[in-house]
Amino acid sequence: MKQKKDKKIWKTALLIFLAGLLVGGGVYLGMKLSDGADKPAKSTGAVDSDAEDWQGVKEPEKGGESAGIAIPGFKSMTFRAGEMEQAVNLYNPEVNDCYFIMTLLLPDGTELWKSDLVKPGKGFYTITLNQNLEAGSYPDSTLKYQCYMMNDEQTELNGSEVKFELIVE
Repeated sequence: MKQKKDKKIWKTALLIFLAGLLVGGGVYLGMKLSDGADKPAKSTGAVDSDAEDWQGVKEPEKGGESAGIAIPGFKSMTFRAGEMEQAVNLYNPEVNDCYFIMTLLLPDGTELWKSDLVKPGKGFYTITLNQNLEAGSYPDSTLKYQCYMMNDEQTELNGSEVKFELIVE
């Protein structure tokens, strides 16, 4: 009888110890995972060497207005079906004082293309997609803009997502 009571005490003590270990491990893991939660994200650090001087319509200087990030927008973009290389007009306006990382996404979230850091006044006239596209319309495609400070830390700023219709002919 005494042995059963001793075994029960040991089992209870072991369960309490294991429960404490799990709780302690969970608290430790939670603290480790949240270490960078309030720190701003940093960029990949690589300036895109494929970006070229953008010669499109320049946005006028807005003297006296509060500084903001100029985000180009459009209603549609047309690609050629079955081809990886596509003609585009994607750029970081010269008036900005931040880098862009631009990402083209299909409505289901599939990444078609992503730039590295693009300096103000630079852009792309041609890009190479990650996959061929079939002819059709892809409404609610997204051009995602991630913006980063032009400092050593390249701290992430507010970005934007521009919805548009991707037309593939």
